[in-house]
Amino acid sequence: MPFIIGSLIVGGLALAGSVYTADQARKQAGKARSDARAQTSAMSAQAAKQLSVQQEQAKVARERLNFEIGQSSESRSRVEQEAARTAQQLEDQQRVMAEEESNRMRQMRRGGFRSLLSQERVNPEAGLGSFGSSTLGSGTGLR
Repeated sequence: MPFIIGSLIVGGLALAGSVYTADQARKQAGKARSDARAQTSAMSAQAAKQLSVQQEQAKVARERLNFEIGQSSESRSRVEQEAARTAQQLEDQQRVMAEEESNRMRQMRRGGFRSLLSQERVNPEAGLGSFGSSTLGSGTGLR
């Protein structure tokens, strides 16, 4: 009987040892699971934070692009207005120059012969006729 009692004690101790070991293993597994959950939640929080930072950067980039597009549109419209104003000034200058040239040519056609007669009348060496003649400038043939 002492053998039976000894084996029961040893068996009980072994059973108690295995229960203790199983309990320790269960505690370690639970701790490992909670650590894994904590790491997973920390990683997802970090990923969410990184995503929000990237979204903010994308928003800033979009706003900057829209601003630059607006600036280029404004500068393009200013350049176009300046080009139109310059073109109008050039057209006005060309018109004025054409009018002046046209007036000069018309005066040369109309007044050229008369001005020659006027010079002939003023210049007696060019051939004024006699004092009482009916035609002035008859001393030269200009035609």
